[in-house]
Amino acid sequence: MSTLTGTGLMLRLALRRNWLFWTLWILGLACLMPLTSTQYDTIIPPGTDPRATLEPLRTNPSMLALLGPAFDIYTKGGFVFWRVGGFAGMFAGLMGGFGIIRATRAEEEEGRLELLRSGAVGRHAPLAGALLLSTLGCVLLAAVTAAWTAAAGLPLAGSVAGGAAIAVEGLVFVGLGAVCAQVFENSRSARAWTLGLFWGGMFLLRMIVDGAGPDASYTALRWAIPLEWGMLVRPFSDERWWVLLLPLGLSLALVALAFRLESARDHLSGLRQSAPGRAEAPGWMNGAWGLAWRLQRGALLGWLAAVVVCSAGIGSIMSQMDQSIAANPQMGEMLQKMGGSANLQLSFYVAMIAIMGTVVAIMAASMLARLRTEEVRGNAEQMLATSTSRWSLVLSHLVLTIGGSCLAFLGVGASMPLVQAQRQGDCSLVGQYFRTAAGLLPGLLLVIGIAMLLIGWLPRLTSLVWAVLGWTLFCTWFAVLFDLPGWLVRLQPWGHLAHLPRDPMDWTAFAVETGLALALLVLGLVGYRRRSIPA
Repeated sequence: MSTLTGTGLMLRLALRRNWLFWTLWILGLACLMPLTSTQYDTIIPPGTDPRATLEPLRTNPSMLALLGPAFDIYTKGGFVFWRVGGFAGMFAGLMGGFGIIRATRAEEEEGRLELLRSGAVGRHAPLAGALLLSTLGCVLLAAVTAAWTAAAGLPLAGSVAGGAAIAVEGLVFVGLGAVCAQVFENSRSARAWTLGLFWGGMFLLRMIVDGAGPDASYTALRWAIPLEWGMLVRPFSDERWWVLLLPLGLSLALVALAFRLESARDHLSGLRQSAPGRAEAPGWMNGAWGLAWRLQRGALLGWLAAVVVCSAGIGSIMSQMDQSIAANPQMGEMLQKMGGSANLQLSFYVAMIAIMGTVVAIMAASMLARLRTEEVRGNAEQMLATSTSRWSLVLSHLVLTIGGSCLAFLGVGASMPLVQAQRQGDCSLVGQYFRTAAGLLPGLLLVIGIAMLLIGWLPRLTSLVWAVLGWTLFCTWFAVLFDLPGWLVRLQPWGHLAHLPRDPMDWTAFAVETGLALALLVLGLVGYRRRSIPA
């Protein structure tokens, strides 16, 4: 029997179990470019010179850091890809990385692969089937993006290049996720490292390199950042098709490495083994609270470091914005057209704190999901067989999640303006944006409340919280381009809260959303107390 025997069967099984995951990701990412193109005439009215409006953006360090290099944004296609193509490529990377881990390490962790391998299934068949599905998903993303973008009236060649540029970013992270799935012995660690390399590594490095401008001495470093390669294809601007070979080659190398690593490890283990623990547990681990801290501390400390460092990096680039405003007064007008404020610095800080708030909400959802993971693995049932009560078990994870995520969010608000405060000699900026994050905390609690409600009453639908987070991220970053109704854009955790200091404090909205979050938390706790475990 070959090591690839049963690959077709594993492909069909992976498709059956993950079709909704791939469908939602593909549709969500493929619509960004065509929808953005429909709003181009609103930003640049027909008959006007696009250079007058877009030239300040093309040379602004902060915009280059956030969106990537601007090659030819004076054309409709070039502007559309610059505005959303880079972000679509980055999220395609998350799609690919999380998709491959979902179909490999997570399935192995839950015991399904062991059952399947007891039949006529080769050693590498599950990984091969998952890789085929992930590759097909990325190819389909490229095809749908190209077709919808061309149907929106943009040039066909640029549309195809744009779709391919977005999809190859996904393929790179498919390979990266496959390697992480072999190195780490649980899916949680594999996802954390994939997301950590994404947010803490490539994205931050890309922001630093691109924010320095095209004339910087280290601009050539962008060729060493895989997250940049999709933009270097230059869709709608003398496309460089050969650049697609770089991510394709890296993806193939990572896939080959993943197969090699799978051959070198045992089933249910990873190449990176957990360190052996003490012969006797310390006193603080005597109970559910100590165990929860032991299980969560790695993720908590890693997330805290990642969001604070990323926020400080974003703030260091935004500290250059004062000069850009003085040199380009059209910038405020451009931002007003895109749904922001004439005060560019204030608008960017507030917007980025809200976006980083969504990242912190992802942290909170993943930490609270550990409670459900322990239940699925049977560990919660063993704990409850002792004198540990359900209240202790659930509250130990919930309190740690609330405390850790609130600390991370406040850290975002305090660290983002640090460089600007040092440059201006005005420490009040730190307190000002600390209050911005504090004013948005009820939104974070609302996300945790939704997650707790699902775990308590509908544990099999816990993943629905990710749909809430996806919609929130869309509203905080992309919705301003699509002229959506105000009530729809505000239908997200931060939508009705005051974004200080841009808005006056609204204590009514603060109190109502906090009360709603607490009500959901209580309902979730009651449901967890009443339902069967495992469920």
